[in-house]
Amino acid sequence: MAAVVWHTLRPFSLTVAAIPVVMATASLAASRTVDLPVALACLAVAVLLQAGTNAINDAEDAGTGADDVDTAMPALSLREGWVTPAGSRAIGLACLGAAAVIGLVTALAVGRPWLLLLGAAGVLIGWAYTAPPLRLAYRPLGELVSGLPMGLGIPVGTVAAQSGHVPTAVWWASVPLVLLTAGILHANNARDREHDALVGKRTLATRLSEAAVVTEYRLLTAAVPAVIVAGLVLRGLPWECVVALVPGALALQAAATARTGLDARQWTGLLLRCVKLHLLTGVALTLGLLLGAIS
Repeated sequence: MAAVVWHTLRPFSLTVAAIPVVMATASLAASRTVDLPVALACLAVAVLLQAGTNAINDAEDAGTGADDVDTAMPALSLREGWVTPAGSRAIGLACLGAAAVIGLVTALAVGRPWLLLLGAAGVLIGWAYTAPPLRLAYRPLGELVSGLPMGLGIPVGTVAAQSGHVPTAVWWASVPLVLLTAGILHANNARDREHDALVGKRTLATRLSEAAVVTEYRLLTAAVPAVIVAGLVLRGLPWECVVALVPGALALQAAATARTGLDARQWTGLLLRCVKLHLLTGVALTLGLLLGAIS
């Protein structure tokens, strides 16, 4: 049973939720305000929100036919028939419920009840991302409602829960994660745009021309090193974060790879590159923030 649940949560994607927590916590090292138990609670909340969203997303896509195409990437447990869409939905709701409980306890324990609003928004978006009536991912809102909550909401909530303030470096370091999170979803939607249009999933990629779809991917990825450079020049990031320009260069390579005429397999490759870039960029920024704290 545990293995079925694990594969229902699409574990390979959970780094996208975990990395913002780690990066944000590292930003507090300079002010010596890291609270490890609270950081771990934030990590649990973030991962559970992402896991729950994944499971509900797969359940809803199975019902609408959005995943009835060979290029789709639903959870292994659904592909193999180990769990039904209803079972996947139940697992997703359990994850969102657990995230809500941990978030509630944490917000009250640190004496910042206003964080409950941020947590409630995360749970609501996790449910409404593909579930009716909102089905946010079925509208031209997917990149926005995935990139901002995960790339910005998680880091801001993490540092606010631990210290009550948000360092300038967190705002700067969050933007590349917002861009890459949006890039992951955009590559997914670019790959599935023709089938999505047939089943009524009106993502931004279905509304744009093929050339515009490619341009959006290029902008999202190429902007990553540009933001890092701006943060360094304007001293919003410690100079040690220059190490993040290494994955930034890889982001430029990904941007150059995108072109019209790509097939589903090639778009899947660009999607996976964005996942890896998100991980590498987050780790590099974390390292830079920690080095800046001890220098």
